[in-house]
Amino acid sequence: MQECTMKIKSYFAIILMLSMMLSGCGNKPDKTVINYFKSLEAGKLDDAISYLSESAKRGVEGAGGKQALAASADVFKKHKGIKEIKIARREVTGETAKIVYVYIFNDGSRADDYLPLIKENGKWKISN
Repeated sequence: MQECTMKIKSYFAIILMLSMMLSGCGNKPDKTVINYFKSLEAGKLDDAISYLSESAKRGVEGAGGKQALAASADVFKKHKGIKEIKIARREVTGETAKIVYVYIFNDGSRADDYLPLIKENGKWKISN
């Protein structure tokens, strides 16, 4: 019985270590970009803003705030929504990144662009 308990504790320790290691992988620049666009598409503007750096938030406020983001989201509606977002290329150098992505829209059209990112407080944020 004691041997069985030791094995369970060992398995639990291994699972705990693996989950801790994987949880550090949760905030990648790719994921930030994809979640930002999904939030915009869904009209969740506060969520979208949460993916912006402090500097980018100030830039959005200067450009009209949430109304400017809503106008960006209207582009998705025009193309009947996003079918897929593909990350074409990523360039990560220390605390900065450049993510090149491709939208594939539900109407069959596509668009390419990129976003710069910066690490703020340990999390990847879209910068300007």
